[in-house]
Amino acid sequence: MFYVGEPFAHDLFVSYGDSGCGKRSIVRAGLFAQLERGCMGPGWRTAIALPRRSPLWNVARALTRLAGRSADDTDAVLPWRRALNQGCEAPAALVALRREGACRDSGPGCLLIDQFEELFQHARLDGPAEAQLLAELLMAWQAAPPDGLYLETAMRSEYLGACARCGRLAETVNACQYLLPPMEHADLLRAVREPARLYGGEVMRPLAERLIADAGASQDQLPLMHHTLMRLFEEHGAVASATGDPWRIEPQHFPSDLGCAGLLPTHADEVTARVIAGLPAAPTGGSSRVVEDLFRALTEPNPDGHAIRRPMRLDEQADITDCPLPQLADVIDAFRADGVNFLTPPLAWPLCPETLVDVGHEALIRCWGALAGEQQGWLAREFRNGLVWRSLLVQADSFERDPSNVLGATTTDERERWMKRRNPAWARRYGGGWARVQKLLAASAAARDDERERVRDVERRKRRQRRWFALTGVIVVVAATLLAVSRLEAEQERQAKLAAQKDSERLQQDLALLQATRDSNSDLRAELDAEWERGLRLTEDLGHARHELQVLQLELLQVVRQARTNKPSVSQRLQQAAAQAGSEAGRLNNVAAAATAPVQAATPDKAATGGARLYIQITDAGQRADAQRLAGALARSSIGGKSLAVPGTEFIKVSVRQGALRRFDAQECQIEAPELMALLARLVRSPPIQLEDNSHRYAGSKSIRQRHYELWLPAGDLVLSGR
Repeated sequence: MFYVGEPFAHDLFVSYGDSGCGKRSIVRAGLFAQLERGCMGPGWRTAIALPRRSPLWNVARALTRLAGRSADDTDAVLPWRRALNQGCEAPAALVALRREGACRDSGPGCLLIDQFEELFQHARLDGPAEAQLLAELLMAWQAAPPDGLYLETAMRSEYLGACARCGRLAETVNACQYLLPPMEHADLLRAVREPARLYGGEVMRPLAERLIADAGASQDQLPLMHHTLMRLFEEHGAVASATGDPWRIEPQHFPSDLGCAGLLPTHADEVTARVIAGLPAAPTGGSSRVVEDLFRALTEPNPDGHAIRRPMRLDEQADITDCPLPQLADVIDAFRADGVNFLTPPLAWPLCPETLVDVGHEALIRCWGALAGEQQGWLAREFRNGLVWRSLLVQADSFERDPSNVLGATTTDERERWMKRRNPAWARRYGGGWARVQKLLAASAAARDDERERVRDVERRKRRQRRWFALTGVIVVVAATLLAVSRLEAEQERQAKLAAQKDSERLQQDLALLQATRDSNSDLRAELDAEWERGLRLTEDLGHARHELQVLQLELLQVVRQARTNKPSVSQRLQQAAAQAGSEAGRLNNVAAAATAPVQAATPDKAATGGARLYIQITDAGQRADAQRLAGALARSSIGGKSLAVPGTEFIKVSVRQGALRRFDAQECQIEAPELMALLARLVRSPPIQLEDNSHRYAGSKSIRQRHYELWLPAGDLVLSGR
């Protein structure tokens, strides 16, 4: 068989392969299981050692267990640890220890140094001393193997090149190496189905085929199938297995919506949510970041950029995460519980401050999106934070050489917020220098505050200047406004004085016109009274004439009657009466004409006299008073020896450019129009008036009266002459 034949052809055996290829499983589930069943004879003992932070001490503890002693007994472990310090002579010292005392009756033993690549990390972080001694042990073991002891190492294949940095360890590895090949399909079926039969159950072959196909040939094939089988057993076989009943996992139990690759991160998210919900709330919200900080501390990228495990002591993790040790232990217990196994050691091992906590398998690092996300995954953020810290260390070096080399204000603000989640324990992972960075940040904060204070001073000065300019502007505006108001008031006062003066002048003119009108009316009233008396007398005369006419009519009637009897004499008398009646009728007509003449002369309208008529048209309501005074002056004037009739003024809302005297009959107005223009020139100073002949436009019109004129005045002041 492979596990019995090939490995034990040498007392030292080095197996290597990719992460997740089953290096540990082939030893523990294959080699160690066969040794414990007695395939190589009775009395075999097995032990496993991990280099971790103390490689030689951990190997000594494993050798102590092979000798049948407790690894927790320091006195029992110490001789083995001292034997390992002998380097090339260590194998002989180990044989001597096995021949002494209680170890004399111990059977053959096989020691597995798992995760041998941790030795190179230890050499990088803590120095090469222990790594060199352990490399010398392997080289001497291969040259002169101790009797009854067999040594096997398991290492990831990407670290093979690192063996060349430890003396002649490369030659030793070449002499006894074994590259673990991938499992064949039949081997995978056996690995999935046969362990269940040992516990009274069965994994159906279709389900095994489905698992193998879903997991694919990726690096994490075996860990994903292992986790999926564990979850399916807990859900569909654990209860029956506990009672001793047969159980079976069918194809329909497989979570097709998630698959193997989705079941692992989903399970991790469920545990994370359960842990966060059970943590006490922190004022700063830090309780929700405990899980993130924990896994960020337990992982790191290797030089090739691949995420790997980073085992760490429990007390160191408590310092990095700023989480109390009991609370952090509860979080770790949730992730290493039975059926979870995301962290090691198993739940059966009690945690103490010195306990090394590690990720159960790197498949979790690669498949859990919260941890392995390229942009916002916890590991990516941790990597960026490490770069930030290293940049701060570089800036601290520059600051120590020149204190003026500080961070900018914006960068300082960002780094102060960023530092709230950091502490000295976290900083040691990326080179330490916590105190140096704190000095840099303090100096940067002081420079930022000084700069901001200077900016605030400048802003305050600018605000004062702006207020001063604004106040000055307000004062100037107020002064200008007051000056404008004073000027406006002065102008208004001047205009008021001019208006009052004009009103006074117009009042005087109106009083003079009124007085002239009164005088004219008095003369007219006296004439009317005289004419009225004359008319009364004429009326009386008319009455007497009418009486005489009636008498004559009676006499005529008598004459007619006598004529009927005496025709010749009657005819003569009739002729005499007719002549007398005719003369009397003429006299009566004269009396009637004389009686009506005084009445016509007494009428105020002078149009009956046959004089010219002038209509005044104003286009500005403010001209009404001046137009009325002009109308009064024109009414007292005469044209062609006859009175000028001015019926009045009329306001028309039209716009005329200039004053105009309009005439409408060219033949009748050739003499009167120039005389009327001369009269207007004497009475009107402004606006100037021109003669406008419209006879050609109204030649055929019958609505235009004879001797009809219109005076049109434009908008503006109407200034009359004092004459």
